[in-house]
Amino acid sequence: MRLRPLLWLGAGAAASACLVDRWRRNLQTEPRPLRDHRGRVLKPLFVELAGEECVPVAVAGTGPAIVLLPGLTGDSEIFRYQIAGLSASCRVIAPNLRLDFGGMERQFNQFAHDVATVLDALDEPSACLLGLSFGGPIAVRFATLYPERVWALILTNTLARLDLSHVGLNRTLLIPVARWTSRFLPVPLMRRLADLWGRWGIWVFDPSPGNERIIDYELTTPVRVPMSVGGTRVEIFRECDLRPDLRAIRQPALVIGGSSDTYTLPEWQREIADLLPNSTYVEIPYGGHLSLISHAETFNQVVLDWLAEQREAGAVAARRNRMRPDDFGVTI
Repeated sequence: MRLRPLLWLGAGAAASACLVDRWRRNLQTEPRPLRDHRGRVLKPLFVELAGEECVPVAVAGTGPAIVLLPGLTGDSEIFRYQIAGLSASCRVIAPNLRLDFGGMERQFNQFAHDVATVLDALDEPSACLLGLSFGGPIAVRFATLYPERVWALILTNTLARLDLSHVGLNRTLLIPVARWTSRFLPVPLMRRLADLWGRWGIWVFDPSPGNERIIDYELTTPVRVPMSVGGTRVEIFRECDLRPDLRAIRQPALVIGGSSDTYTLPEWQREIADLLPNSTYVEIPYGGHLSLISHAETFNQVVLDWLAEQREAGAVAARRNRMRPDDFGVTI
C-alpha cells in the first residue's frame, strides 16, 4: 500500500519535470523567420513607443501601406502568410503590440496612438489597417482618432464589444487546456490533441482541412505574450463599445468572417459590416478564428481583390475630380 503513493508522487514529479523542460525549450526556441513575397528573410525594425517600450516591426514590400494588427496574445508572426502574400503589391507593416504601459495610465486608446507612432517612424502618412480579433478594435479606434491617416479598413474575426456569454463554461475551461497541450507535450501527442480541438472548434483551431496549418503554427511558434498580458488587455477593453464609432467611419471597409469561428461569431462580423457605412462583408466557409492561416490563399485573394477595387475606385474618382491618385492614399 505504501508503494502506490510513491508511484503517484514519482509520476507527478516526472510530469512536472517534463512540463518545465518543455517550457524552457519554448522560451529558448527561435521562431521561424518571416519572409516577404520573394522568400527573403525579414529583419525586424524596432520602434520606441511612449513609455520607452521598443516593439519589433516587420516591414516588407513597396506600394500602399497596410498595417497588420495582431490579436490578444499574438504578435506579427501570426501574419506570416499575409506578409508573404501581400508584400508583392503593398508595403506591409506588422508591429507587435506593447506588452506593458511603462508606468503610464492603462488606456485602450494608447494602442491606437502606438500605431500612429509606428507610421511616423516609417514615414507613412496614411495606411490601410488590417485588424485580427483584438487588433480589430485597435484599428477601429485608430480610424476614429486619426481619420485622416486611414484610407481603408479591413477587420477579420473581430469584435466591437466584449461579450463571452456565447462561449459557455465548458469551452472556456478547455481554452487553457488546448493552449497548454499545444505547447508542452511530446509533439506526436500534441498533434493528436490539436486535431481533436479542431474537430470540437476549441480556441484557435477549426474543423477545416486547413487546421493542419494552425497546428503547425502552434507547434512552431514560441509563446512570447504571457496570458497575464492578454488578461490585462481584456480588462482595458472591457468597458469599450465601439459600435457608435463604426457608424462614423466613412472610409471603405472590408469585414471578413469565418463561418466556423466560435469566439468572434459570424453574426458579430455581419453586425460590424452593417454598422460601417461603406463596407463589404465576406465569409470564408469552414474558416475558424484563424482563417487567415487555415485558408491563407483564399483570405489573401479576398484582400487583394478588394484592395484592387479600392484602387480602381480611387483612380475613377481622381479622374472625375482631376485629383492625383495619391490623394486617395493608394498608388495606381
